[in-house]
Amino acid sequence: MNNNQLSFSLRHNLPWEITRPVCDMAAFFDYKPSERGRALLTLTRTASGVTAVLEEAGRRVTADVAWSAAAGGLTSGEASRCVKLAVLQAFSALTCRRPQLPWGILTGVRPGKLAHKLLDEGVSAALLPEFLNRKYLLPETQGSLLRDIAVRQKALLPDATRLQDAGIYIGVPYCPSRCGYCSFPAGIVPQDEESQQNFVNLIEQDIQNVVQLLSMHSLSLRSLYIGGGTPTSLGEKAFGGLLRAASRLLAGTGVSEFTVEAGRPDCFSPGKLAAMEAAGVNRISVNPQTFHDGTLKLIGRRHTVTDFYRAYAMVRQSAIPVVNMDLIIGLPQESEADIAYSLEQAKSLAPENLTVHTLTLKRSAPLFGSAMTLDADAAARMVERGRSVAQAMGLAPYYLYRQHYMLGHLANIGYAKPGTESVYNIQMMEERHPVIGIGPASASKAPLADGHHLRKLNMPKNVAVYARSLPELCRKRAALFASNI
Repeated sequence: MNNNQLSFSLRHNLPWEITRPVCDMAAFFDYKPSERGRALLTLTRTASGVTAVLEEAGRRVTADVAWSAAAGGLTSGEASRCVKLAVLQAFSALTCRRPQLPWGILTGVRPGKLAHKLLDEGVSAALLPEFLNRKYLLPETQGSLLRDIAVRQKALLPDATRLQDAGIYIGVPYCPSRCGYCSFPAGIVPQDEESQQNFVNLIEQDIQNVVQLLSMHSLSLRSLYIGGGTPTSLGEKAFGGLLRAASRLLAGTGVSEFTVEAGRPDCFSPGKLAAMEAAGVNRISVNPQTFHDGTLKLIGRRHTVTDFYRAYAMVRQSAIPVVNMDLIIGLPQESEADIAYSLEQAKSLAPENLTVHTLTLKRSAPLFGSAMTLDADAAARMVERGRSVAQAMGLAPYYLYRQHYMLGHLANIGYAKPGTESVYNIQMMEERHPVIGIGPASASKAPLADGHHLRKLNMPKNVAVYARSLPELCRKRAALFASNI
């Protein structure tokens, strides 16, 4: 059977939208949804759970999954779990295949949210890995990782202050060039000083509005993160003005963590570093992604490994105490030996934070559709190698997230020396704390009291649309928090 025949159509009587969990499971077998699919999948809600019937070319297989009594009935979340298991069993029986499931049936980008939810509901930390394995087919090694991260996060950001400990994200949607793997809606930074200054003026207006919002809802600002894009792609004058505005307007809010994403060494300078020191930045991300010049050129980076070393040394001579470094597993034409070399180079530099990413190619990335040169098994070995290197550096995992189209269905994992964990990364990824987005393409998240649901507002990606709509956007953001906090 060739790939264009691997399609299925779906029928069901469940009162929830289940297309995504069905498609996520079918994708493990290379089946895609189609109105006239070669296979017919029928899902039926029964008195005790979900039944899946899969028919193709005269063959018919059935799978039954009972809902958990502890779930209180077939709720939306429990229905999704049962549907995934039933679809997985049906396709396994039809194809006589059992796909590798490094994260079980968990396909969302934030598996840590489930770990937090279960701990909140009374599942003990000791039993959580076994529970996740039994209910979600999650390997116990991954369950232990999620458990350890969730417990560490609860210690760093206590549940008692969850609705008051806020984070702010300021988005700078510009880069000096476009990376081949990137799907972020960033534009090439305008070179004229006037355009850059106009952008900084908009951000300052937005910050002023947020200062009022913080006061109105008695929010404590724990973290401030300036990201992008590449904030340092702005010229020294505009970049310095942005930092001064953020520092001046938010100085009295009690922020204890101030991060700047300075990931591109090709737009780093002593003047920009001095502006960060003057503004009180105490965490910075300087990212090599790889320690191979050939790869950097291939993915569209304009800097060299030597440029990275120069930028890193400059930061180490500054007053900024915490440095994060990103590496990506699975970049084009890199072997396991190439990745191992990059990990060892990172180890020799001893950053306080190390984030090990696995290559994700979304549809809007220039490299989307390119052949992967590293297979899933090799990628998994390199993720494990990253864990071992981080452990040898004295770093522990403290946040984790996944993405669609990720090589090997793996994960991105952030490691940190105890006491240097990024509060903002926890706030953003676990979505249990208020996060206020400033600037184009930023997101504001207002959590509900149950800790598992939230309301969200996305700022426009286009700078001109953001500028034109800013007053109305500020009103919508204020209403978002007024109805949730």
